[in-house]
Amino acid sequence: MSELAGIKVRFTVIKNEDAENYLDDRDKSELSRILWKIQELRHLNGKPALNTYLVVNTDETYAADIVRIMQANNHWGPVIDPNQAELKYDGDMLILPETEEAIK
Repeated sequence: MSELAGIKVRFTVIKNEDAENYLDDRDKSELSRILWKIQELRHLNGKPALNTYLVVNTDETYAADIVRIMQANNHWGPVIDPNQAELKYDGDMLILPETEEAIK
């Protein structure tokens, strides 16, 4: 999906079902602790402890429509940030960026 080129990766999404199916009890406990810590620190910084988001899988047929809506509302655009990977697609294949270590 060429509409995704250059977008800043701002969120990490974990499907609840995947966490339930693929994490053991220790992993689930660690994930819960990390999420609680983030929630508490957001609260201490005066931010809402929990936000609610809409998530759109990029392989959905309507994903390009969502991109156009976001563009029309100035919530989309290329961002240059050395700490973020740029999503690149070749057809329907995600191309991972090269890293300095991978080049060595």
